[in-house]
Amino acid sequence: MATCPRCRGHLTDSHVCPSHPARSAIEMIAAVVVGGLVGQMLVAWLDPRGQADMDLIGIVGGALLALGAHRALRRA
Repeated sequence: MATCPRCRGHLTDSHVCPSHPARSAIEMIAAVVVGGLVGQMLVAWLDPRGQADMDLIGIVGGALLALGAHRALRRA
């Protein structure tokens, strides 16, 4: 398959070169921060008394899920 000379991506009929790397990085960081906050909010909602020490797992899990969703949606 041919590659784009600008971005080295697959050159298909619907190919669009990705945006500037700094913008992509900012979008990715924003997705991670929002995912971490949502993960923390879910932990707080599911365990209102704080009996389980799951704060770090909620933040990291939410951030990883948001990052994976961001990458999947950007590739589509």
